[in-house]
Amino acid sequence: MSRFAAGTIPRIDPSVEHVGVSRLRKLNSDDLKSMDKTLVLQENDQPLAVLLTYEKFLILQDQLDSLMKTIYVLSSPEESAAFRAGIEDVTNGRTKDFNLIKAELKKK
Repeated sequence: MSRFAAGTIPRIDPSVEHVGVSRLRKLNSDDLKSMDKTLVLQENDQPLAVLLTYEKFLILQDQLDSLMKTIYVLSSPEESAAFRAGIEDVTNGRTKDFNLIKAELKKK
């Protein structure tokens, strides 16, 4: 069972505003460039589409990509074992300074 009750999963974008489709007709390119909210366009209280800035869209894409990579690591026995081994190495102090590693690689 999930740690989160239905409807309590934290939102990525808390600035969501539900608006009627008529609001879309009033927006121009300057409005869209300066828009700081994510708009859920709806008609008769039925959500139809989501409008957000391209910058927010790219951020969401990056977050989704990161989540998919995490799911891959956690679902792959090999990747998951390597991750746990890495955490164990850090916990037990089996680490090297990054600058030392770079210096060693330059020598090769």
